[in-house]
Amino acid sequence: MRFARLCKLYLFFLVATATIAVGAPLDNVIKTSMVEGQATIETTVPQCPAGTTYVASLCFSVGRIQVFCQNPQNPTLEIIAFTDCEPDEVCIEHEHAINEDLNRPHATCVSSEFYTVWDNFNNPDADACAQEVYKHDHGALDVEIAMTIYAHDGKPIQVNLLRALSNDHELSRIFDMHNYTQVIRGYNGETIKYCFNTGTKNKVTAYAGSWTIQ
Repeated sequence: MRFARLCKLYLFFLVATATIAVGAPLDNVIKTSMVEGQATIETTVPQCPAGTTYVASLCFSVGRIQVFCQNPQNPTLEIIAFTDCEPDEVCIEHEHAINEDLNRPHATCVSSEFYTVWDNFNNPDADACAQEVYKHDHGALDVEIAMTIYAHDGKPIQVNLLRALSNDHELSRIFDMHNYTQVIRGYNGETIKYCFNTGTKNKVTAYAGSWTIQ
């Protein structure tokens, strides 16, 4: 796994007008806060054991983050830890959490108020889509959108196709993955549509969110 230093990231989810801020890691934790107006709400983020530093994280299951940490005294030694989400949270995984390293995986537990959820239960072998609009007063923003797919047992599951559209224009598509991330430059309230197709008859559930990049 490639190592990179985490940059400051501001996180928001495409539901209502909530904003989440993810700060740079301080030793063994990434400080994440959810902001709406003057209120600040803490949410669950990856944590490393004392004396180690955060490197990256993945969604181990719908309610658990697998965290990769590093011992500053022995950088070649990879330490794996786990952070459990709160009961009303799910883990969303995104590849582009770090500006300098767009392949750096990062995972965040997101409250039910701030994620988009949908499934393909009614028609398992067809496209399953959901759409959201994030309304804000900050002008055009650089954002990344992400979705993670879970099987019935709560584990991430690979599907045949994942894609996203902005105002009905396809942004990108990927194949044979369990998660999707796309950077959008100059986002200004366009409708974002998330879609997946399992390529099988598997019944799965998707969760999506969006982050502003600074």
